[in-house]
Amino acid sequence: MEYLGRIFKYLKNYKLQIALILFVQLLYAFFSIFTLTLLVPFLQVLFHQVEAVTARPEFSFSPQYLIDTFYYLMNTVIERHGQASALLFIAGTMILLSFLANLCRYAGMFWLSHIRSGILSNIRDDFYRKLIRLPLSFYTKQRSGDIVSRMGADVLEVEWTVISSLLALCRDPFLIIAYLITLFAISVKLSVITLLILPLMAVILSVIGKNIRNYSLRSQELIGRMTSYFEEAVDGLRIIKGFNAQQYVSEQFRKENFQFYRLNKKIFRIKELGSPLIEFLCIFAVLVISMIGLVVFPDTFAARGSAFMLYFVVFARMIPPAKSLASTYYQMRKGMGAAARIYEIIDAEEEIKEVSNAKHIADFQNAIEFKKVSFSYNPEIEKAEDCEVLRDVSFLLKKGETMAIVGPSGSGKSTLVDLLSRFYDIRFGEILIDGVPIKEYALTDLRGLFGIVSQDVFLFDDTVYENLTFGAKNATEEEVVTAAKIAQAHDFIMELEDGYQTRIGNRGMRLSGGQRQRLSIARAVLKNPQIFILDEATSALDNESELLFQEALLPYIEQHTGIIIAHRLSTIRFADHILFLKEGRVEEFGTHDELMAKKGEYYLFCTSQKMSE
Repeated sequence: MEYLGRIFKYLKNYKLQIALILFVQLLYAFFSIFTLTLLVPFLQVLFHQVEAVTARPEFSFSPQYLIDTFYYLMNTVIERHGQASALLFIAGTMILLSFLANLCRYAGMFWLSHIRSGILSNIRDDFYRKLIRLPLSFYTKQRSGDIVSRMGADVLEVEWTVISSLLALCRDPFLIIAYLITLFAISVKLSVITLLILPLMAVILSVIGKNIRNYSLRSQELIGRMTSYFEEAVDGLRIIKGFNAQQYVSEQFRKENFQFYRLNKKIFRIKELGSPLIEFLCIFAVLVISMIGLVVFPDTFAARGSAFMLYFVVFARMIPPAKSLASTYYQMRKGMGAAARIYEIIDAEEEIKEVSNAKHIADFQNAIEFKKVSFSYNPEIEKAEDCEVLRDVSFLLKKGETMAIVGPSGSGKSTLVDLLSRFYDIRFGEILIDGVPIKEYALTDLRGLFGIVSQDVFLFDDTVYENLTFGAKNATEEEVVTAAKIAQAHDFIMELEDGYQTRIGNRGMRLSGGQRQRLSIARAVLKNPQIFILDEATSALDNESELLFQEALLPYIEQHTGIIIAHRLSTIRFADHILFLKEGRVEEFGTHDELMAKKGEYYLFCTSQKMSE
């Protein structure tokens, strides 16, 4: 139950509410017991079975004292006002006590709602903050649908199975303790016999709870996989239909759904087994106690018939909270599976860590330098020469210069710029900005230097304006329009139904690929970074749009420092330096004219492109 303790740590923020809940639940237990103690005298007065008590009983901690005191008060009321008035007094008192008991019960639920909602909010906040702090390498090992499922279905499971049990945990133990005290006050011998059945209940609960947790964990994993199938079906619907694969993906989902159906059926059956078992054992215990009371000490049983009648009433009232605690235990065991999946994310290691006393950088002054950088996505690689993504990469890019990175697919171009922004950390070599290793800079300052436009454009389900000002919320409307014009996006934006206030749908799907790319470029321009990184930024543009892009944006980039990854010769030939990567190594480095004169890899790259045109 490790995760239960971690969830309940959030309770420290709700000390006042917890104190109020515990107080009203104590009152609820008191009023409930006191109402029961009035039941026997009520029936005896009703059926004329009570003997007159003319002297006030001596005080003692026992239900019999309460009953005798009640008889004394009733006798006084009967002598003064008659038996009917006494019955009305008893009935009114029981109604009042019942009202107060249920009022206290509701008050506990009222204050619990604040705690319940607050804990869920805290869990979601911690989960989301961790999600956006985790490195990109973490997400290469996870299915996005499974992560979404943890944020949604698993958190809801924790709510319904763990947090919703808080009131039962605050109320039912008090009730059971109060009932047990009353039972012992009536008869110690019978109560000891009653307690003998509790270890048997505990064993049953433990076995059932362990099975529920194991099945629940597997069930939540299946929900994650099915969520992934839903997400893939929506995002890849065009491909599914284009390849006539509807039957195939439906069959995949059906298999997972059937597994989930079988597991859920087992969980439900096991969970529902506990409550009737507890009730059966309790009723069995009542019968056993009755037989023992009649056979072992019949004289005492007969002499204190009203007290023993109260004993069985109290014992019967103890069954519901006992069943409730049993259900709470099952629910919490079921919720531990979901909690384990949530904390698997929250506890995930943050590989990209900021050093203590990190240096701050607001202005890029001199140069970016790669010194013998080697990189592999496999963390178990021990030697630089064994790295398969980048090997021994070195170059120097001065402020105000533009460098184009070219090479065949899979040569490590995008990885190189990801390392510069510390989306991944290197183990071999060093990357320096202004002579300082990038690991020594504060992450927010480091990434604030860059404006990144990638080939895989991501836009939010919001307005055009909000997408453009993402990360630059203080930008003026004039600055937004200027950035859109530089990216050749202003004209098509004004043709939309609501202009800059038009919502563009999930991932910007209401726009064409070229339009999404231009918005992405405008967003980077509006940030006005000191270093532009364009990773195949013009891949979705046609030749005419690319020409307009070059005329508007490239002069703007030349006023800054730029790193451009591209395949088109027209985009890269103007760069101050061209770095040609092949199989993770720097094959050539120089200007366009210098590399063409060498007639090496870059020359072949350019001539093959001209031939293809």
